[in-house]
Amino acid sequence: MPCPPSRSAPILPPEPAVAAAPEPLLSVILPTYNERENVSVLVPRLLDILQDVPCEVIVVDDGSPDGTAGAVREMAGSDARVRLVERSGKAGLASAVFAGAAKARGRLVAVMDADLSHDPDLLPEMLARAEDGCDVIIGSRYVRGGSFAHQPLVRRLISWVLNTGVRIMLVLPQHDVLTGYALCRRELLTQMPTRYSSRGFKWLLELLAVYRGLRVHESPIVFQNRYAGVSKADAREAIALAVLCLRLAPRRLRRVPATSASAT
Repeated sequence: MPCPPSRSAPILPPEPAVAAAPEPLLSVILPTYNERENVSVLVPRLLDILQDVPCEVIVVDDGSPDGTAGAVREMAGSDARVRLVERSGKAGLASAVFAGAAKARGRLVAVMDADLSHDPDLLPEMLARAEDGCDVIIGSRYVRGGSFAHQPLVRRLISWVLNTGVRIMLVLPQHDVLTGYALCRRELLTQMPTRYSSRGFKWLLELLAVYRGLRVHESPIVFQNRYAGVSKADAREAIALAVLCLRLAPRRLRRVPATSASAT
């Protein structure tokens, strides 16, 4: 026989379960390493900007010691649109993007830095461009209207030289191939030939170099300083970029038709 309730303790109703999220149209992937403070600001902002869009936010965390995963787990507990993918060790930004795409449910995938250097307010425009038939929409610093905010001249010059050199080496017509902020069809990532998917950090460069016949649009962005924390870019990434370009050079590459990654 069950025990009768105590007269001194009120019977509390059970806590409501988190409502299941609708099938998303858009999956936003945020690769993270030590970005607890930033994701605590960015994720709620994304959900607010995309409140009228069936979406999900997937944070792919590489074992951040600052508690990034815990902060995301707490947000996911109250909103089913937030999802966490945990990995052990730093495996690289590009591989985090591919891991997030493998878990994504949206027909479209957007990737952006988790440090708020990429403006999330651009996402509705990027989404509209995708609905109009573009395969890839790039948040570009180098088209009319794009720029850098509060960036030293030397840093901007280095960025421009690297970007221009990569474009020439890989014969890419896009103005900004190193931005890392883009929206595309999910299949372009999930069906990327495994011999090309990188452990590095320039996933968009790989996508543009591997596929041919992509319908690409560049929307201007103002690249911001990170909201909090320390940049993870260093000389090793510049070396990795050079190695990646050599691997992706057209003479070494059999490019894949974009139509091979069929839309669903």
